[in-house]
Amino acid sequence: MKKQDQIEAQLNDSNEMVLVESKTMRDQHVFREDVLLKVKAIPEMPNTMDVTIQMAANYYDVPFETVKTVIKRNRAEFNEYEEMKVLKGKALKEFKGQVQLEPNLKAAPSLTLLNRRGLLRLGMILTDSEVAKSVRNYLLNVEQVSDKEYRDWAVQRELSRIERNQLTDSIKDFYKGILRQNHKYSTFTNLVYKVIFDMNAKQLKVAYELDDKDNLRDNLTTADLRKVIKVERAISTLVMLGKDYQEVKLEMMTNKENFQ
Repeated sequence: MKKQDQIEAQLNDSNEMVLVESKTMRDQHVFREDVLLKVKAIPEMPNTMDVTIQMAANYYDVPFETVKTVIKRNRAEFNEYEEMKVLKGKALKEFKGQVQLEPNLKAAPSLTLLNRRGLLRLGMILTDSEVAKSVRNYLLNVEQVSDKEYRDWAVQRELSRIERNQLTDSIKDFYKGILRQNHKYSTFTNLVYKVIFDMNAKQLKVAYELDDKDNLRDNLTTADLRKVIKVERAISTLVMLGKDYQEVKLEMMTNKENFQ
């Protein structure tokens, strides 16, 4: 019996709660987002396949706060394979100009979006949703997946994981270099975040509803980590050119739209 067939057999011998309880099992199935449309029509916005938290709540027939709580508790899992993004600043302004949002979101300072895989992962975690239960049962008992589909997704998943680790390692290297220049870690951290998000670290933690002890970088999406690296490289160049902090700050804030 092939490895993937063994996985399917193990799942089918159990019940749909195995997906709620095991991230490993969710990772085995999250690339099968086509299942969503076989269970229920997905709410759509023009020019994007992503959905807002409210749209995800509507799909699974659960309260907005339920989805919000699940995402907060499992943010790292959604971030790991770029299944979620948080729009802020310039990106949010452009998005609002392209789509019609719910009235309560028009003035929101940030907006969380899930792609189809994120929406499917959400359904594998939600417990108080009959729609989510149907999605899980469909995954475990109806759909079969080919070895090629599984291998392709496994490669994509590993590349995403490697990239995220490389990004966080690059951020650590940046601060080691900056600290050798006798600059405070927190000062440059806040400058980086102000350039990208128009918020400092404390304000971002409030936006993400994080505790003081939580590592903000670990809760950023991969897309945001890429922006952080871009800003840090620009700052490093200015520091190496001999500019002091105030000169660096003026240069970066003047050109912040290039990094958002």
